[in-house]
Amino acid sequence: MRFDRIPSFQMKWASLDEVGLALSLFCPYPSQQPRTGLAPLPHHAHLTASRRVQLIMAPRLAIDRHTLRMIAISFVLLSALTIHRLWFADDPNASDVLVIQGETMGTTYEIRIAGEELDERLRLTVEQIATKRLAEVDSWMSNWNPESDVSRFNAARTTDGFPVSYETAAITAYAVELSKWSAGAFDISVGPLVRLWGFGYHPRMGEAPTTEEISDAMSRMGARRLRVGRGAPNTNGFLRKSDPALEIDLSAIAKGFGVDHVSDGLFKLERFDFLVEIGGEVYAAGERPGGGPWRLAIEKPTDLEFEGRVVQSIVELQDQAMATSGDYRIFYTENERRISHTIDPRTGYPVENGPASATVIAGSATEADAWATTLMVLGDPEGLALAEEWEIAAMLLVRGEDGELIVRRNALFPETEIP
Repeated sequence: MRFDRIPSFQMKWASLDEVGLALSLFCPYPSQQPRTGLAPLPHHAHLTASRRVQLIMAPRLAIDRHTLRMIAISFVLLSALTIHRLWFADDPNASDVLVIQGETMGTTYEIRIAGEELDERLRLTVEQIATKRLAEVDSWMSNWNPESDVSRFNAARTTDGFPVSYETAAITAYAVELSKWSAGAFDISVGPLVRLWGFGYHPRMGEAPTTEEISDAMSRMGARRLRVGRGAPNTNGFLRKSDPALEIDLSAIAKGFGVDHVSDGLFKLERFDFLVEIGGEVYAAGERPGGGPWRLAIEKPTDLEFEGRVVQSIVELQDQAMATSGDYRIFYTENERRISHTIDPRTGYPVENGPASATVIAGSATEADAWATTLMVLGDPEGLALAEEWEIAAMLLVRGEDGELIVRRNALFPETEIP
């Protein structure tokens, strides 16, 4: 696999039945978390498939300070976490497609394969490939696995070079580059701020953080404090931090990387018509059953309680990846102000009046995942212009003064179908 253009966030569901809330809350990287696969995957012209619409959906969470004090929210959000789900409208048992499902990174995954010889032997082979590759990602990038590269690096209070896998080094190198391109809007060391604002392992109880607390957290983060030696395939790379207390979290890239890593395994199996999805991040190769690009639907940011899930638009993908991030499912209110989980690493404060959602189409799911997070911070027009400069197709849904949704897209984002 190539990592020449290596383009979050693992989460864990927690039930709150005891407080009478039918809510599902996210936590980063649980015991099964994999995410691997970088670099733009090869394009293939010959492929097949059927008319299906995949709906990107996300659970909703709105809590006020009083509720926050009473319930323990155990989840870590890195900057602007992608929390969408992919829903497949067609029959998963259709004879023209092989469907394989499972759990990983605190969420679910689904693989759909079109073409010939969709038999039990292929199912077992693909399950083995997915299990192995997702376990590899866990061993590289999990914040929950104490033996992973990331966990061991975070625990090492040293400024010496720390050996890590080539894959971990390559992903980290891409994250550092994206931090530079975005002037700090994307930052894998933003964890201290995320926790400070109550979106971390332990919810913040009481008032908003003080200016001093924010300054202190920002003094322990920043890509400029991180050096990466990428090494070469099949050899180790290394990470070095100038501040022994610096920690990283790759969860804003990990699901996308997992999609790419599994997709790479399918290409090596010489399957060229498939769709791989992990927690809403997706790579669509070739054609859907019946022919033509795979069709995916982007969810309209709405209040699930009153409107349910609504399709905003339908996108066709072929040999491309797509990821969507949004702020309309996880937030809390304080003094009638909506506090988004999207933290701007440059200011130390949650993004206000930012996009309702950001959808990115790129050559790899790793890129799409990371850029969707970045655009939730940068917004319009800065984010769309920067994405276009780096040949990334992007679309934002922004709220107008009266609450209506306005579509903003750069010149690279394809035309969508309005249902």
